[in-house]
Formats: sequence, structure tokens, C-alpha cells
Amino acid sequence: SLSEEGHDVTLIEQKDSIADRAREKVDARVLVGSAFDPAILESSGVVGADMVIAVTNSDVINLSICSLASVYGAKRKIARVRDMALTEVVEKFGRAHFYVDEIINPDEFAAQTIIKVVEAPGSREVADFSEGRILLRSFDIPPNSPLVGVTLGTLGDLDLPWPFLVVAIHRGEDVVIPRGENAVESGDRIYVLLPKSSLAEFLTYIHPSVRLPRKVIVYGATGTGMSLARGLVPKVKEVVFLEENRARAEKAAGELNGIRVIHGMPSDADILRECGVEATDIYIAVSSNDHHNLISAVLAKQMGAKGTVIVAHQPEYASIAGGLGIDSFINPRLLATDQILRMIHGTRVCQLASLPECKSQVLEFVPAPGSAITKGPIRDVRFPKNAIVGAVNRGSEVILAKGNTQVQQGDSVVVFCKADALKKLEKLFTGKNPL
Repeated sequence: SLSEEGHDVTLIEQKDSIADRAREKVDARVLVGSAFDPAILESSGVVGADMVIAVTNSDVINLSICSLASVYGAKRKIARVRDMALTEVVEKFGRAHFYVDEIINPDEFAAQTIIKVVEAPGSREVADFSEGRILLRSFDIPPNSPLVGVTLGTLGDLDLPWPFLVVAIHRGEDVVIPRGENAVESGDRIYVLLPKSSLAEFLTYIHPSVRLPRKVIVYGATGTGMSLARGLVPKVKEVVFLEENRARAEKAAGELNGIRVIHGMPSDADILRECGVEATDIYIAVSSNDHHNLISAVLAKQMGAKGTVIVAHQPEYASIAGGLGIDSFINPRLLATDQILRMIHGTRVCQLASLPECKSQVLEFVPAPGSAITKGPIRDVRFPKNAIVGAVNRGSEVILAKGNTQVQQGDSVVVFCKADALKKLEKLFTGKNPL
């Protein structure tokens, strides 16, 4: 992602086989060796580097690399830290003591994203902006949805008390940035921006048979699974926790208050029946094994689970999951990448979400003083073809964008765009030529 945006990237990797694959896939300089080796680190260009990002599988190594990079004068240091206890220590004593500027935790990002999916049944992809005041949700349109056949230009005439804005339609292989004459069809996936206060009514409107989940099964005593289970307790009536490793199951039982923990294989139909899968609203598989997550979710769906969510680290699983009827696919690495990209873009981008299935992004910009986007109504701004302003946050007010909406200094602006429009967008909001 960084190299595609035009940054000068060096990747350090210890294993030859992984380094070889990286050279084939990434337009970046790849060095084989350890980031603890001063010769390797110096040859990577660490002296005065704009940013060093440490994302190995070891929290301690990542923090140590940031410390070493700081000695060499790297300007910003980002470390991936999964252990919540270690994260709390870093935050308690201050990141400066650990020579790190930002900490990212993919497990925690994944857990929070899944909770948002649970709270919006029927949604496929979720992202929040303006500290949760503006929501992005995507939905597959069923044949009985009242949106079928409705042209988007007439939605404003409905005078609905819970406003929303369709910012994109994914139809087959095409992604349409909608205009007034575009109509919604059965089978479309629509991307919607709406104020948080509109969510409950909108869910009922788009899916007349929808109801908030009452029972959830979580499979996998990973960091994501434990955090997710705790977060779900106040939101659903019943949470059942499933783990195949006895020691981890016993540990989870001791830590998860008010949650029934079952030890067993998720591919065992008898174990799923013991969990009550036939009466489950959502089955969520978050183990460290992508294959087990996929297979168990397919089985749970066949046995009666109304919805399924899986975590998978390999992006190739996204297309497989959709074809097997999995309702939502969460990739922690992609979520972490989005957080890093937001940091790379600087203070003018306060949130970013990638939508890989439609090869698009949603960004929340803070316009620079005197930038082009503030010069007049949106309809008079020379906006990139494959982008659309969706919403404006002004103080505590959420404004869904129209042609006569004018962005003001101090606003934050949520924009949907395809990849080819990003650089032009940055220039509109920053007044500078992007990298």
C-alpha cells in the first residue's frame, strides 16, 4: 500500500523464502537479515527515516526495533503490540519511555470491528468516522427490500426521519459512484453513510425481517476472541465461547465472567449442537487457524446459525468466504494497515478504511486553511470522477452532503473514493501536491 502511494519503502525480512515472495509482489527494496543487525539497519536508510514500522510476530522485538531506530534518528516509530498487559504498561508510563510514537493492536481492531458487525445485522463491511458519529455500512440488497427499484434522486423526496446517503453501489464487477438517476437493484451491495442515530431504523427499513442478535457463539481463545467475548456481554443476551485446546478453554473459563465456555472441536457437529448452534444468531470464528475458521463457519451455517463472521489473515480467503455463504470477513492485517496508512497521511486524514472487495477507500479529511474544497459549494468544486463527498461533521452536527453543501474551516469530511482518485482528493483538501 505504501509503495503504491509513491513512498520509498525498504522491507527487512529474516527468512529468504518470504523475502523472495516480497520481491515478486511489492515494489520496494527488500533486505534479508535482522533489524537488530546495525549493518542491515543502516543500509535500510534508517538514519533520519520518516517512519520505521515494526510488525514482526514478537511484541518485544517490535518495541526493541523502535528503540534502536530512535538512536539512529528515525522521526516516527510504530510498533505492533498484541499483548494487552504490555500495551497498558506502555500507555501508563508513556510511549516516550519506550521510544515509540504509536502502538497498533490488530487483535483489538478486529474485536471492535466484529462488535460493530453484530450491532448492525446484515452489514458486510463496517467503519466509523468522527468518533462514531458517522457510520459506513455495506449491505447486500435482498429482493424484498423497499430500496429495490428506487432511484437515488428520489430518496430525498421520501422525507425519512432517519437520513442516510448511498455513496457507492457494487454491482457484479463494477463499482458505481451513484448519481440521481441510478436505481438500486436486487443483489446489489450498497455502501451507506449515515448518522449513528439513523442506524436502528435504517436496518429495519433495508432488511424488513432483521432483528438484533440475542445469542452469539465465539470460537477461538485468541486475543481477538477474548476481547470480543467481553465486549459482547453487555450487548447480547447470551454468549457461548468455544475453544478446542483444553488449557486455553480452562483459562478462558476462569477469565470470562457470565459466559459459558465449552471445550471441543468446532468441526464436530455434536459440539456445535451442545453450543446451541441451531438457535444462534451469529457464529463468529476468530481462532488463529484461517482454515478452521472457514470450515467451522460453513458447518455452523448449515446447522442453523443465521449469520457467520470469520477472521482470516490471508486476503485470498475473502473470495472463498463469499462463495461459501460467509456473511462477513475480517482481516486484522488489513485493519492494522489502514491505521498505519492514516498515520502516514498525517494530521489532515483522521480516519481511513479500505474496502478491498470494491477496491476503494473511505477517508475522513480535515481541510487545510484555504484549500480548494472550502472555496464554494461541493457542486462547484472540480471533484475527481471516482469520488464522492458523503458527510460533513461540524461540531456535534452530522450533515449528509448535497450539491449545495459547503465545507467550512474546522469541518471534517468523509469521502468515498476509488484508488485512482486518492491523489487528486488529497490536493483538494491539503492544497499541496500529494506524494
